[in-house]
Amino acid sequence: MQRKWMAGLISCKQIIVLMAAGLLPLQARAETLVDVELVIAADVSISMDREEKRLQQEGFARALRDPEIVRAIQGGSLGRIAVVYFEWGGEKQQRVVVPWTLIDGAASAHRFAERLERRSPAKFLRGTSLSSALEKAEELLRQSGFSGARRVVNISGDGMNNKGPEIEPIRRALIGSGVTINGLPIVYKGLLEGVIEGPDTNADPKSLIGYFEDHVIGGPYAFVEPVVAMQNYAEAIHRKLLREIGLPIYSDLKANGQTAAIEAEPPAPKP
Repeated sequence: MQRKWMAGLISCKQIIVLMAAGLLPLQARAETLVDVELVIAADVSISMDREEKRLQQEGFARALRDPEIVRAIQGGSLGRIAVVYFEWGGEKQQRVVVPWTLIDGAASAHRFAERLERRSPAKFLRGTSLSSALEKAEELLRQSGFSGARRVVNISGDGMNNKGPEIEPIRRALIGSGVTINGLPIVYKGLLEGVIEGPDTNADPKSLIGYFEDHVIGGPYAFVEPVVAMQNYAEAIHRKLLREIGLPIYSDLKANGQTAAIEAEPPAPKP
């Protein structure tokens, strides 16, 4: 906890100075410093059909290959991030698809994307457990082997938490440890479409945005980036990753008129 607390309070450059002076604990010096530790938590629950899961996976692979994303990575204080990608469904249903990987340029970003594309998305059948997914994200961050100035969980989902433990204590614990949780709600279909048959499947999907805002996201500059149509997966994922990775240089991009992919100012920190 001491290592994570220090990383949240001081910049990467300050960490480097402290390391050189031998002023950081041995545990902190044993881990690789990065600008961002990014956990991508992809929903592959029963309500996600094969095409949706494919578009989601391809969206992340395509975004990580994009030169704009690579420039955002290299524009950080250290010019590198660490990323892990896992899939989730019901309670205790998670699968790490690509383990923690250092990305510091086009070559490593392409390798990550290729590893992701080699795995077919899983199919988990036992409900939607956002809470269990956040528990898994916390575990992965704790065991990452990296020390990030920022730690971010990027979680997608097409439904509300209906399995596993209560989500609020897990969410608050993550936020309390300095983690930012951002949401990618999938809102172009009924909340129960693909799960049950009948009129209840057509419940207003926009309510999922409010649910993510109130019960899922949190931490410094937390935000929601909804997927509003199947054909918009790649665009939404690209915007979300660019904003998560490039946050420290947002003001510089804005000054140069290069924030077309970011539709709004970063919001105030969400408690």
